[in-house]
Amino acid sequence: MHTAYSVQSILKQGVQIEAITAFGNHVILGTRSGQLIMYSVENQTDVDMRMFNKNFSKKPITQMEVVAAENLLFVLTDNMIHVCDVSRIENNFEFMHSSVETKGCTLFTMDVDTRKSITGEVATFIRIGCAIKRRLILFFWKKDKLASLELAIELLDVPKAMCWVNQLICVGYKDEYVLYDISYNPPKMHKLIRTSSTISQEPNICLIRNSMLGISKDNYLMLIDLGQYKAIDNNVDTGMNRTTLTQWSSPLLALVWDEPFAVGRTKNTIEVRSLVGKDTLVQSIPELKNTRFLVRSDKGIIFAAASSELWCIRLVDIGMQRQELLQQKKFQLAIELTEISEEDGVDKAQTIRQIRMLYAKELFTNKEFAAAMKEFEKAAIDPYDVIRLFPSLVPEPKNTSDAVVPPSSVPKLEDHDLENAYLALIEFLVQARQREVVKLLDTKSSSKSLLEIIDTTLLKCYLQTNDALVAPLLRLNQCHLEESEKMLKKHNKLSELIILYDGKKKHKKALTLLKEQANIQGSVLQGHKRTITYLQSLGSDNLPLIFEFADWVLTENPMEGLTIFTDELIAVEALPRAKVLDFLLSKHKALVIPYLEHIIFEWNDTNTLRHNALLKQYSEQVQRLLALQAKGEETPELQPLRAKMYKMLEESQHYSPDRVLDDFPTTVLLEERALILGRLKKHDEVLAIYIQVFGDVDKAKAYAEAKYEDDKEVFNILLLTILKPTQKPPYEGITLHPDFLRPNKEVAVDLLNTYTIKIDPTKIIEYLPDDIYMHELKNYFETVARTQMNESHQRKIMRGLLQAEAARLRASLAKEKNKSFEINESTLCPECRKRFTNQTAFVRYPNGQVVHLSCYDRVVSATQQ
Repeated sequence: MHTAYSVQSILKQGVQIEAITAFGNHVILGTRSGQLIMYSVENQTDVDMRMFNKNFSKKPITQMEVVAAENLLFVLTDNMIHVCDVSRIENNFEFMHSSVETKGCTLFTMDVDTRKSITGEVATFIRIGCAIKRRLILFFWKKDKLASLELAIELLDVPKAMCWVNQLICVGYKDEYVLYDISYNPPKMHKLIRTSSTISQEPNICLIRNSMLGISKDNYLMLIDLGQYKAIDNNVDTGMNRTTLTQWSSPLLALVWDEPFAVGRTKNTIEVRSLVGKDTLVQSIPELKNTRFLVRSDKGIIFAAASSELWCIRLVDIGMQRQELLQQKKFQLAIELTEISEEDGVDKAQTIRQIRMLYAKELFTNKEFAAAMKEFEKAAIDPYDVIRLFPSLVPEPKNTSDAVVPPSSVPKLEDHDLENAYLALIEFLVQARQREVVKLLDTKSSSKSLLEIIDTTLLKCYLQTNDALVAPLLRLNQCHLEESEKMLKKHNKLSELIILYDGKKKHKKALTLLKEQANIQGSVLQGHKRTITYLQSLGSDNLPLIFEFADWVLTENPMEGLTIFTDELIAVEALPRAKVLDFLLSKHKALVIPYLEHIIFEWNDTNTLRHNALLKQYSEQVQRLLALQAKGEETPELQPLRAKMYKMLEESQHYSPDRVLDDFPTTVLLEERALILGRLKKHDEVLAIYIQVFGDVDKAKAYAEAKYEDDKEVFNILLLTILKPTQKPPYEGITLHPDFLRPNKEVAVDLLNTYTIKIDPTKIIEYLPDDIYMHELKNYFETVARTQMNESHQRKIMRGLLQAEAARLRASLAKEKNKSFEINESTLCPECRKRFTNQTAFVRYPNGQVVHLSCYDRVVSATQQ
């Protein structure tokens, strides 16, 4: 306990006090005989009666409220509200207004709201709620009189206490508290608590800190946070915060709030209590045990009154209180008092910071780590100074002469205490880190070194408390490399060590560790999947490193290792394919075909060189397999591979035929060679392969049909290949087909009869064999003759039609040329209504209208838009 308030006696004997109110240094008394008296208390000894109206009412004054901003005094007497002006002393409570509508009022409450308009004018809005029997009728002050808000609330009983805050009105009945929300129409009722569970107790309601509602229950003061209140019909709101309880020595009889103290009248004394901390009793004033009324006037000034006595309770100098509180280690209360002091802003902030540091020190010493960290945060302490409280977390011994808490006073932490301290430090450092990151982004200051210290310390804490948080922290990439590396190795956190190396771009270290651990049984890094994933993420800038460490993976597991270069990832797809191909050709040639197949068929690569390369690989592999087959070995993969090669030669449009042709031998793979020659439009060589080598007329016909649209001579070439066979094979080492060593009359006749209109008789007739009978060619020649005659007839008809059309056009042109029109000085343009001059360019419409060329252009432009 300490002395927070001093007591000054103002009035000892005299009038019978029935009501009291105050503002500033003034206190107004209402007496049993209906008198109004105002005293001014300037200091500890100077008391002056300023106004006295002995005939204000014939009945007792039962309640008063003053609105200092408007110099208005609202008085309840004879069950009616009267309003007085207290601005001028000489007028002795000048009467302004009596509200007949308030007749029958037994209790009233007020809501005073001061607002600033856009123009800067300050206006005060006054609302009054009058309890008339079991109804609460609402009024507002307008133009020197009370006007009805046209809103009434049906009450459960006659109220004993009321408090109006914004849109909420708390009413205390003899047995319960109820909250009414007038923002709804009709107002919503919300039951709070009973006034007492054991005794008969008058309700007490007080507004605390402008947002909390203080209500009394038994020996407790209960706080309700109105900011969290949500109106729900007839239900207790589970979201309402009313867990804060302050115990008093006996039930409260009256209560006022004077920041930071709650001053309450109990049975035997007036108690001053703080709402923070464990020991809430600040001061007891037993000499005022007979008081009936308590009213707050201004900051640090409270008036207390008995039936015929009056006291002024003044707040003791804050500096003196603070000194006493610091000696008693009541830091929270010292902070609250300093916050309301009138000290200079900078000095006040510095003082509060120093108190918070002392408070945090005390909390830490008492092993209240979470609370200590919150105070350190409020004091905006350097995070490194807090870290120094934990010697095991500091990398190297530091000079601790300026430490927040001297090492000698730091408690030795072990086991559960140490874990709790780490958890509290983690929460503190996480918030400190967020602030430092914001500073770094805003370029207000360079905090990379501090971030490094914070993250490294967090890493050590996580390793001790919750290692699941280690990996997310390391991905933030601010930890000190060597220190973190040492800690992770100590705790065998190899997977997290890889994340650290990755974040610090120490890729070679990471990949070396992955390679070392790959074949260690039981290691978290066993296998090659982690290496593959790591290599896939490196990108083109680290291509030499990718090749270096992909080598061992491709050796141990070629197909899975190939995903380093073929997985469906942006970074992988962006790797330079030419360099990857060169690497595979030099080190892992067996993977060249799968790699090229993937980039061509899956990624739709259209590069000619890579298409050529894949065809070359196909050719080499097929030739190798053919050689093995010739030796009698089984080659099940030969046919599928050759089918893929044939399909690519047939369908791909991106390889270079002349370049690919060099990779195909002339003794084998002739079908494939024919496809390539076809791309080069060497029809004679293709047809020679199909006819003279394979003797495959159907394939030759199919080829000719496919190429006929591009080259009308292809069927002539086919027929000549059959009628004029060469005696020399097209390629060395090739045996000619026996059916086509001499002219094959049957095949030739079949072609002539099948493709009659596609074979020119003038080019092949001289090559027909002498032993062909004319009746065998009858169908061919008849068809040719009919076709030629038909084409000649069609040409004659078309010529006649074109001549007729030309004659019609000439006649139409002559007719148009014969048309004439006259333009003179009276002719007006229908668009602009202006005349034509000698030099004017004009346009004549088909309907005969003539307009300026410029007008015509303007109309055309407008139409197009």
